[in-house]
Amino acid sequence: MDSTVWNTAAHTAAAVLEVMGEILDPEEMHTWVHLLDAYGEAATTEIFDRVFDPARIREREPYPGAPEVLLAMQEEIDIHFVTRNDPGIRPHLEPWLKDNFGPEVGLTVTTGDKLAILSDLDAFGLIDDRPETLARAAEAGLWAATKLQPWNRDLVAARGDVHGFSDWLEVPELLRREGRRNPVQRPPGGPGGPSPG
Repeated sequence: MDSTVWNTAAHTAAAVLEVMGEILDPEEMHTWVHLLDAYGEAATTEIFDRVFDPARIREREPYPGAPEVLLAMQEEIDIHFVTRNDPGIRPHLEPWLKDNFGPEVGLTVTTGDKLAILSDLDAFGLIDDRPETLARAAEAGLWAATKLQPWNRDLVAARGDVHGFSDWLEVPELLRREGRRNPVQRPPGGPGGPSPG
């Protein structure tokens, strides 16, 4: 969920500026390997620690539209976040998720395979940012979508069963095209005008 509901790239760029005094181009350096190659292990570790510091989770802002879309979807379906992370993040992450996406959202923190958890949840699909996870989900017959990022654009371009979106307000239309229930309507005057999202 890192780059799915909040802008990890912006936080990474801010951390690079703090640690290295440089302005990061997220289009050029968009993986931790890129940062490791550019700045070395010690600096990259410090940058990573700043971006993912559990104490700083409250500073994160969700992508515009994500809270509204996910809250509206909860009128029809359960929303459950699954993140690969240290289990110690839960007491920091769960309140942020509930504050931004509603008190009914679920959370699973795992160091294991997300797809096994999705199967246990009987999920129809997922929204994720990692190409490997998206490809495996689509191959398993799950609906798969992603907020477009430099590291996942090639996958979306190559696969018709992995859907990409630039704005969270596009998600209801993606679901509708796949024949999924669409509980979300775009606000009048929003992207796409007054027609249903």
